[in-house]
Amino acid sequence: MTSVSTMDTGLARLLDPASIAIVGASDNPDKIGGRPIHYMRRHGYAGTLYPINPQRTQVQGETAWPDLAALPAAPDLAIVAVAGEQAVQAVDQCAALGVSAAIVISAGFSETGPAGRALQDAMTGRARAAGLRIVGPNSQGLANFGNGAIASFSTMFLEVEPADGPVAVISQSGGMCAMVYGLLRQRGIGVRHVHATGNEADVSVAELACATLRDPEVGIVLLYLESLREAGPLAEAAALARARGVPLIVVKSGRSEAGARAAASHTGALANEDRAVDAFLEHHGILRARDPQELVRYAELALRSPLPRGPRVVVVSNSGASCVLASDAAAERGLEIAPLSEATQQALAERLPGYATTVNPVDITAALLSNNGLFGQVLPVIGPDPAADMFLLDIPVAGRGYDVESFAADAAAFARKASKPVAIVAWQDNVAKTFRSQGLPVYADELQAMDAMAALLWLRRLHERDVAAGMPGSEQAADPAPGAPGGFLSEAQSLALLAQNGLAVVEHAICANADEAVAAWRRIGVPVALKACSAQLPHKSEHGLVALGLNDEAALRNALAEQAGTLAELGVRDGVWLVARMQRGLHECALGARVDPVLGPVVMIGSGGKYVEALQDVAVLMPPFDAAQVVEKLRGLRIGTLLQGVRGDPPADIPALADQAVALGRYALSAGARLASIDINPVLVGAAGQGAVALDALVELNDGPPIDASLAA
Repeated sequence: MTSVSTMDTGLARLLDPASIAIVGASDNPDKIGGRPIHYMRRHGYAGTLYPINPQRTQVQGETAWPDLAALPAAPDLAIVAVAGEQAVQAVDQCAALGVSAAIVISAGFSETGPAGRALQDAMTGRARAAGLRIVGPNSQGLANFGNGAIASFSTMFLEVEPADGPVAVISQSGGMCAMVYGLLRQRGIGVRHVHATGNEADVSVAELACATLRDPEVGIVLLYLESLREAGPLAEAAALARARGVPLIVVKSGRSEAGARAAASHTGALANEDRAVDAFLEHHGILRARDPQELVRYAELALRSPLPRGPRVVVVSNSGASCVLASDAAAERGLEIAPLSEATQQALAERLPGYATTVNPVDITAALLSNNGLFGQVLPVIGPDPAADMFLLDIPVAGRGYDVESFAADAAAFARKASKPVAIVAWQDNVAKTFRSQGLPVYADELQAMDAMAALLWLRRLHERDVAAGMPGSEQAADPAPGAPGGFLSEAQSLALLAQNGLAVVEHAICANADEAVAAWRRIGVPVALKACSAQLPHKSEHGLVALGLNDEAALRNALAEQAGTLAELGVRDGVWLVARMQRGLHECALGARVDPVLGPVVMIGSGGKYVEALQDVAVLMPPFDAAQVVEKLRGLRIGTLLQGVRGDPPADIPALADQAVALGRYALSAGARLASIDINPVLVGAAGQGAVALDALVELNDGPPIDASLAA
């Protein structure tokens, strides 16, 4: 795929074409080849249409042409809506004519299997050589309601009336694209761009995101992804979004193994490991939603509210039960229901009946029925309170006798003046519509509202991180690519590599025989571990090649003799021994790194020891990152509570553990494609001030030059 640092001609003409050819044009507006013409005539497309249909002289009132070669000029864009080999021929004709871009609606390509993939690759290769950009195949098409270029056959534009607005929706799936568009329009939100990329033989969701972000009218970009084939364009889109202050929100499906298989059969997509995807999105400031409904809920609040200053929410409701539910929902999403100041409570008491609640949450009770101005009287009093970063107005019931129009007007006026997020909970359609008509975000229940507020707070904190320190930069490791061949390093080589790159490793010595091992034991002076080391045996314990707690010469010699016998039985001739201090500490953690072939290096941190795989208590970060980000991730893990000290245990040296992770991330980033994986387990963490050290490590490298002598056994 082509970089979009400077948008190429093909991408520009996909979104703003001066002329469009429709290959397979139909006079029937309900046919795939007829829909785009119908839409463009209906929505004011001002460019030239070239319907291609050898059986007709006119299509939907437009002059028809027998084939592409008969056109008076090469169009900016071609829509290919014919099947099978005809689609391939049409793309080849577009390339020969010098057409800049084509949308291939036709299916039957990579989504069908290897033969379809080969057909698609060959067609795309010829197009790329001619400078022709392709959307699809198997695409529903692109729609720009800002200029009427509706090169799409989506039925949803008939079911839900379009309206131009600040949203761009871009999806690999046509169905999801239409669904998100429909959900937005149901909430009264206008949508400008609705683009479906299909199989992504060429143009990707991320490239179109970059292109739409150059539209000054776009205020938010929503993406649906089933795979990430290239990380660069999505990182570039994220950078453009941050620079413009435009939220970028994504649904990335294929979280489970079954979902990944389904994605592969849908658009020929390849799945990425989900925790690495999470780390990539967070690193680049892209908010992730779980599903299309959540995507739209996040978008509604992000479009209609400023970013919150902090996590404190003030709840105002006419129901005590709703106040309780809202408080529970806030706690579940990491938000705070902080107490109001004495002055605020006194002012509220002067305006509310004596049986109302003036603490947070504020229960104004059924008095709202007899005094429809209560919202307008209460909100300005609460607005400046230190406990108020965001507001939730929770209305479980309203109707006859309630002046909902005034409630909505008062809330909207308050939101504009306060410049703080204000969300509404109202499950009744008529109540919800009244508030939405005032430009306020409305949710069906308290959890949905708090979830959206927490997402907005995440965006705020990301912005603060960027402003305070800028996006973290890359630093070169001391030895980013040791001269080692591909494959596993021995434990001795692995520990040496980590030590060279700033990680603290256990005190140890490398020994060739029993006499050297005994000398190392005497020098270390404490009980030791003895491990046979060879790159041929990455998993030593499975072969009984680890002996622990050795503290006399006879035991050490006996253990080494037994291990030497095992090495001989296994045919290992390059074995050496590692004699290491038996380290004491509070907790066993684990660190790891790998290089995702698409996303790049990622670092894992979490619970360690022999139960690491069973517990799955780990977090993933994408380097570069700093120690504060590591600490924040640890707080979200089960082991995070233990590290802080419980039941009289002292707190662990969390800063030292975080420093280990930062150093590992720095190495992984600089090693790049030379690194396959690193497994450090356990990392023993001592009490505060006692440090954290790697006790065992296994490094796997991809092919490279001969091994560095300093790492040799």
